[in-house]
Amino acid sequence: MLEYRVTKYNPAYRDPSGAFLVVEWTSASDLGHSFGDGVLTPDEYRRVEDAYVAVALSFLRESGQMSLTVAALENKRRYPIRFSDGSAIGLEQLGSVIRLVLREEIWCRLDGPSGFLHFGWDYYMYIGVSYPCPESQELAEHLGLFVEEFPSPYKGDGAG
Repeated sequence: MLEYRVTKYNPAYRDPSGAFLVVEWTSASDLGHSFGDGVLTPDEYRRVEDAYVAVALSFLRESGQMSLTVAALENKRRYPIRFSDGSAIGLEQLGSVIRLVLREEIWCRLDGPSGFLHFGWDYYMYIGVSYPCPESQELAEHLGLFVEEFPSPYKGDGAG
């Protein structure tokens, strides 16, 4: 399986250990706060969130993965959801699940037999696919996201 880390963080700004050196927003809770490139507005937040959803769905479509299964679901805030651990989520509903995770309303892994989506803190997304997806990588670049070969630290992990 090919594994990628997809982020809004330019890898040129990482130190040799991989730490990101620029202060940027990392969460929906940062709306209204100032950063080096200005205040995080709802429009900018939505643009980036939309890019993550589009890229995730593109990788899954391009690799032929039509659904993923919810694993290790955490819903500590009791956000109203219509799925549970073990639920299969089709691509048509997956975007809304991705948004819930990115907004830190819930956390889960989304796993399948030939692909996955995993999420870390600070807007880190990990994608696993069976074979290269050049169109999805091009889309990510076009939308301002960075795709790096990187293994998911959340494989089989139960904590978000």
